[in-house]
Amino acid sequence: MVRIGWYREVKVKSEDSRKIRAILVARSRLVAIRRDIENQVRSLTKEYGLLFPRAIGKQFRIQVSELLGEDHQLLGVIAPLLSIHEHICEQQSKFDDEVRRLAKSDETTRRLMTVPGVGVVTALTFRHTIDDVSRFRSASTVGAYLGLTPRRNQSGETDTSGKISRWGDRLLRSYLFEAATVLLYRTKKWSSLKAWGMKLAKRIGVKKAKVAIARKIAVILHCIWVDGTSFDWGQAKPA
Repeated sequence: MVRIGWYREVKVKSEDSRKIRAILVARSRLVAIRRDIENQVRSLTKEYGLLFPRAIGKQFRIQVSELLGEDHQLLGVIAPLLSIHEHICEQQSKFDDEVRRLAKSDETTRRLMTVPGVGVVTALTFRHTIDDVSRFRSASTVGAYLGLTPRRNQSGETDTSGKISRWGDRLLRSYLFEAATVLLYRTKKWSSLKAWGMKLAKRIGVKKAKVAIARKIAVILHCIWVDGTSFDWGQAKPA
């Protein structure tokens, strides 16, 4: 069966990419646990009518401690959660420092970060999830590899497109969605990519537009990697 060609070769990532991917996955897990603890503490205090502004990390623990004081009946329940929260934040901070160091030392990752909306974590995750850029014949196939293209149902005369396949790496796909959100709502500087995304959001809705923008960002990242260039912001055309 292998000789006939029914099986395709599977790309094995390099040792460096596997190691860095392990760091990124562990960091992502710590972030999720930290958020779960913060949400749980907020839920517990809300039942007693105690509300406080949004905060994360050390500032979150300070606000909770000030809110409860020294004799609140919830203190025995929340104090262990805050202790775990502090330890998780310390470990996440160490991973963050390592991620920044790895991104700074890699020229390709630095160029990927020139794309608006793409930060250190997203660029490094893309760099070591793809690992070998030459295994893609064209940039458009990266979107399919990451599960950002719609499913197709073909049978006889029927040819319909459904929702995105969601195949491939879930972590990178979630970071690309975050990058699309940052591009739409937080990036102030004009670029042809943002202008295209804003027009698309008005035409088909924000939710669908984010999928298309995430796929577009993946294609641009691939092209930048192959060409050895940086992101071209373009110039706004006069009205």
